[in-house]
Amino acid sequence: MHLHVIPNVLDPGELTRVRALIQRSRFVHGSESAGGAAEQVKSNEQLQCGPEDGRMLAELVFQALGRSREFHRQALPLEMSVPMINRYGVGMSYGPHFDRAFMMGASGRQIRTDLSATLFISPPADYDGGELHIAEGGQDESVKLDAGNLILYPSCMLHSVSAVTRGARHAVIFWVQSMIRDHEQRNLVSGLDQVLGSLAERMPGSAEVRDLSGAVNSLTRMWGETG
Repeated sequence: MHLHVIPNVLDPGELTRVRALIQRSRFVHGSESAGGAAEQVKSNEQLQCGPEDGRMLAELVFQALGRSREFHRQALPLEMSVPMINRYGVGMSYGPHFDRAFMMGASGRQIRTDLSATLFISPPADYDGGELHIAEGGQDESVKLDAGNLILYPSCMLHSVSAVTRGARHAVIFWVQSMIRDHEQRNLVSGLDQVLGSLAERMPGSAEVRDLSGAVNSLTRMWGETG
């Protein structure tokens, strides 16, 4: 499984701050951030805010991600793009598409898009439709999460957003360049790290925990990159 749901990335106070930002800013047509074939199937809006609000949003999102052990376990982030907020009003959708291979990173340089992330701001009760659809293993996975929850998935997967039929759907989106670009290798390291955490709780200080920790670090060192 390459799709990872990470709950409670944003707390209620952070959601309130993001929603206040949405209220005081304006949206522009989302095609301004699309490229190639994706531009032809994209019908949404993107938040346009001033430099100070943009810095506040990035700081808020990055601090929240920094608290999330599960995000770091699944993504093994090396660099991330600048977070953006998009809006789907009634009738808006995003047809099947693949994300671009490179995006502008928060560092100001281009990053490779290994993983795509959608951090939901609107609760599901606020809108109908607007599901994120991701093609995996010949099946269509439909995703519609509670506010504050995040979905992480490989950027090479075909995905779309179905039309909103009531209300409005707001979400923060960003991309991740991982320290391990291969998805199978990253999933193996993440899975072993999760087992290591469980084992450490039951057998703290044991030789088994020590040896498994060594194996996880050796695989990360073998497959990882730092720029």
